[in-house]
Amino acid sequence: MNEEQVFQQIALVRKATLKMLDGITEEQADLQPKGFANNIRWNLGHIVAAQNGMVAKFAGTPVETPPRFFQLFAPGTKPADWEGNVPSLDELKKHLEEQPALLQEALTGKLDEEAAEEFLSMKTVGEILNFTLYHEGVHTGTIKAIKAQTDQK
Repeated sequence: MNEEQVFQQIALVRKATLKMLDGITEEQADLQPKGFANNIRWNLGHIVAAQNGMVAKFAGTPVETPPRFFQLFAPGTKPADWEGNVPSLDELKKHLEEQPALLQEALTGKLDEEAAEEFLSMKTVGEILNFTLYHEGVHTGTIKAIKAQTDQK
């Protein structure tokens, strides 16, 4: 798969993620049904923070991310611990919309480079970037499941 195709895939996956936001209210974004570790807002912010964090760590290329995104949405965080300014759905949507272009700008010409360290047997920046598509899919599946639970209420 060439570099252009990778960035097209990122845009396609992101379009599907953004489509999941249709009809979600601020209130619904904060509901956490029984059996779920987090809410819709957390999953959306986590997609942004995790993808940018992985690019920074493994490609050595920081992508502009509000510091509070890592405080609120890093692995192991949860809404119950949130303090301070939590991003609105509009702010999350803005970051989600802008991220594919920022990633392309930061990583063009670098996908075949060796990653700073191996991740799950993946050795190149491109392999790890492709993994983030799987990761995003996991979280959009969670968003879909939470949305289905909260739509029933």
